[in-house]
This record gives sequence, structure tokens and C-alpha cells, in this order.
Amino acid sequence: MKALTRRALALGLAALMPSAFACGQASDTPTDTSAADSSSAPEETTSDSLPADLDFGGATVSWFVRSDPPSPEYYVDEQTGDIVDDAIFKRNSEVCERLNVSFEFFGIPGAWADRNSFNQTIQSSILAGDGAYDILAGYSMCVASISTSGLLQDLASTEYIDLDQPWWSDSLMEQSSVNGKLYFASGDISTNLLYQMCGVYFNKGMIEDFGLENPYALVDSGKWTIDKLFEMSEGVYNDLDGDGKKSLGDRFGTVLPYVYIDAFYFSSGMNTTEIVGGVPQISADYTGEKVQSLLEYLCGQMHDAEDNYLPPDTTDERNTFMHGNSLFGVQTLNFAKSQLRDVTFDYGILPMPKYDEAQSDYCTITGFPYSLYSIPLDAPDADMSSAVLEALASASYREVSPALFEVAMKVKYTTDDDSARMFDIIRDTVMFDFGRVFTDNLESLTFNMFRDSVRDNRTNWASIYESKRARLESLLGTVIGSFE
Repeated sequence: MKALTRRALALGLAALMPSAFACGQASDTPTDTSAADSSSAPEETTSDSLPADLDFGGATVSWFVRSDPPSPEYYVDEQTGDIVDDAIFKRNSEVCERLNVSFEFFGIPGAWADRNSFNQTIQSSILAGDGAYDILAGYSMCVASISTSGLLQDLASTEYIDLDQPWWSDSLMEQSSVNGKLYFASGDISTNLLYQMCGVYFNKGMIEDFGLENPYALVDSGKWTIDKLFEMSEGVYNDLDGDGKKSLGDRFGTVLPYVYIDAFYFSSGMNTTEIVGGVPQISADYTGEKVQSLLEYLCGQMHDAEDNYLPPDTTDERNTFMHGNSLFGVQTLNFAKSQLRDVTFDYGILPMPKYDEAQSDYCTITGFPYSLYSIPLDAPDADMSSAVLEALASASYREVSPALFEVAMKVKYTTDDDSARMFDIIRDTVMFDFGRVFTDNLESLTFNMFRDSVRDNRTNWASIYESKRARLESLLGTVIGSFE
């Protein structure tokens, strides 16, 4: 089988390491370097429990990955001076030297539009039993879907992966295990998991111009709620382009892209599924009064209130906030990196708001383009694969995440210490949901039903859910059965 892209990383030679690392230290961004010593970074003393003498004799570790992740994650060809890219390069180099292996990457497009071809390609390889790949990593929906085909190894049974370590996501593990078996994992090993965390951006100048409350103080006091978000948005709308209708050329209180509508569902402390006795089932949240109340409220704010805007699916909704014409904008943290580096106004970032002040914690979900990591069923040496994943996750926790989170996100892409503190809250409250993780297998019913209802201004949730209930329950039963 021929992959569309191929990269090799053979960096087991210790003689290459000093000059490579020195180049990374000579970055042209001195503020990044000084910030790397943040006290909230993972402690350097935290290490994995891999045997010190583990040696795989120069073996080549073959990876099957998506060639188009939103941000570099699996490999970087060379050091560039970018602190995150250089941390990834250093991480891979160190792991190769430590375990005496080299990496070879085979990648094809694997985003939402290409997920079926990505899955078919790797599934065909595994079914052929030729042991072509030692590790599979890709778009979350892809790997989750592949796991239901019985073609991945149970990570909980591997020799070296220690799922109790802080570099693996507890929430993801708890929500993705069925009957004690886990076929993929993620955490610090995935830079895109951090980049894809959802939050609310706000325009500092507009906060001052309209004499509004300090958003950071609201978060700290536990009063940052959905109602407060839209209360602050009142009176902000202005038909700037003069066309007499809502459009991206106007000024808005809150702009809510379609793809982040369901972030409000989960930030309200609700789930679509719950794990009972090790087996997932439809959560009572999905049929309760709270989801009906939230749906009615969001429909009212996005369709009836003048100040807010829910752009059409095909519109670049990011432009409004980028151009300084939106008080609030719901986006992922990657938005700061990819779109806000050169804006001329000051902005801040907040966690997604709570349902009400009685809710104890903020809740954060991620966008789907983060990566899940797994071991193919026909991997020639599962022990080696598990050792590589554990070593990479451990090194990511100590080196890549601090570079990305403490330096790039907190210093490079924010303008105040309070935003940096908000990042910590967002990261600490990330949660996963079985129904969301396996959404592709569930025909997207665990998020599209709510998204579409808000978009289409349909508030009869009981009938909407009932029309899909039998299908959703059947699909969930199929997913559960696949693990048995």
C-alpha cells in the first residue's frame, strides 16, 4: 500500500542531539524562553516508570497518521525556532534515542471530509495482517470508529502504557472504556487536544466602551453564567454595513458559530450518555427539563434577540470577532494562534459559561480535530508500541505542553495575566462524553440534534428527541456490542 505522504525520523544518534537542542534554545522569541519557567508548568521531576534499560535494537516504528492535523503534532521535520514545533522535534528525538528506535510516518488526509477513506485504508491494512504499522493516530472520530471494528488492541492490557499517569486524560479514559477495555487514549501527547478546547473570547475595548462588568471577576466569583453572557450582550448590536439586516458586517454582542452550539449543552453540566456498571447508556440529561429550558433560552437569544448572531453554516463566522465587531465569540483556543496574532485590539478569553450560579464547576469540551492514539491489532510488537506511546506522552507532559500552554498560549497569544489564569481553568475542566467521542458511530445524533434545534429555532425537544430515540438506542447498542 502506498501512502500519500511519508516522513522518516531516524534520530537515534546521540551525536546529533546537542546541536539540535542548542538550535532550539536560540529562538528569536526571548519572551517565550523566559516564560517557560512558569510555576504552573508540570514538574520536571515527574517521570514515567519505563525501565531505564529498555532497548529495541534500532527498530523502525511505523506510524499511520493523518497528514493534515490543524497544528503539528506527530512530527516536525526540523527545528524552526517556533517553540512548540521545536519541543515536538526535541520530544521525538529524545524518545528515539532513549528507546533506540527510529520513526517513520505514513500519512493521508484524515479530517472530517476524508474520515471514511482514512478508516478504510488503515482497516484494509490491519485486515490484511501484514503488520505494516506499529501505531495509529488520527482525527478523534476516525480512531473511535475504527475501535468498534475490533481492529485495535486493548491499551489497558499492554505492557508499558500506564493510564494512571497525568499525561493521559482520566475523563476520556472513563468515558471511552467499555467493560474495562480501552482501545485508544489521548492527553498531553496530542497538542491539538489543548488547541481544541472551547472558550469564549471577549473584546476588551468593547467591555470598557459599554461599561460592562469585569469578565474575569465574574469567572472568579462563579457568576459567569449563560444568562450573564447574554445580559452583557444586550444593546451592543449596530447595523454597521447599513444593509438593514443581520450580517457579518455588523456589530454584535455574541456570535455563536453552528459548530460550537453544543458547547453550551456540555458547559451546562449535562452529558448525552452516562456509564453505568461499565456500560454506557443514554443519560437522563438528554431527556430532562434542563435541556428543554436551555434550548428555549438559546433559541430566544440567537433568533429573537437583536444583539446576537448565529451565522449561516457556510459563512466564515470568525471574521466578526477578528475585525473587532463582536463583544463575545465562541471558539477554540487554536483561534488565538491561527487568527488573532495580528489583530489591532486587545482581547481576553474565558471558560464556557455555567448554566447558573448553582452549578459547581465550569465544564469544557473540545472540538473534534484532536488526536486519539492506538495500537493496530496486527502491530508486530505491541510492547514496543506501548513503550513508545508512554515515552512520548510522558515527554509531551514535561516538554511540549509547557511550551504550548505556558508559553505559546499564555504569553504569545494573550495580553494579560488574567487570560493566562483562565487557560488554567479551561484546561482543568475539560470533560469527555461517550456519546460525543463515538458520535460518528451514532450518526452524530449526540450533538446534531441539539445543534440543529438551535439553528432551526425548534424548541419542541421532547418530540425532536422521541423522533430519533429508537435509532439512537439501536446505534448505541451496536457500539456496545462491538466491544463484547
